[in-house]
Amino acid sequence: MASNKQKNQLWASIDSIETAKQAAQQGVWAAAFVAIITSIFAIVSVALGGSLPEGMPAIDAWAFWDVGIFVAIAWGIHKMSRFAAVAGLVLYIVEQIIMRISNPSNFGAGLFIVILFILAFINAVRGTFAYHRFRRAN
Repeated sequence: MASNKQKNQLWASIDSIETAKQAAQQGVWAAAFVAIITSIFAIVSVALGGSLPEGMPAIDAWAFWDVGIFVAIAWGIHKMSRFAAVAGLVLYIVEQIIMRISNPSNFGAGLFIVILFILAFINAVRGTFAYHRFRRAN
């Protein structure tokens, strides 16, 4: 059984099915948060006719596809899908790279949060793979 100390770490050790599920849960929350924030930006952008204030990412109604994908990723990680965990990590990193290349003036904006989300998605990958490894061993 995992100690409380392990539950609160960004890089907790995964030594059981339970700790694997806890690690994967970080990816569920990250994907859900990405979907919620993207929804908010898309709704505001569509309501304002596509013109967002300076410094906000350019976003349009196509962003709702992204929302749907991240909702599916969150659900997949919740169901312990290795594919969903890897897809969430790769898609999040690719989108962050594209966003920062397309708007280099805001390159450092939110970088700390981005790193936390990447760690959460990495933990989801670690957790889902470990979960299946532990299940095979039992």
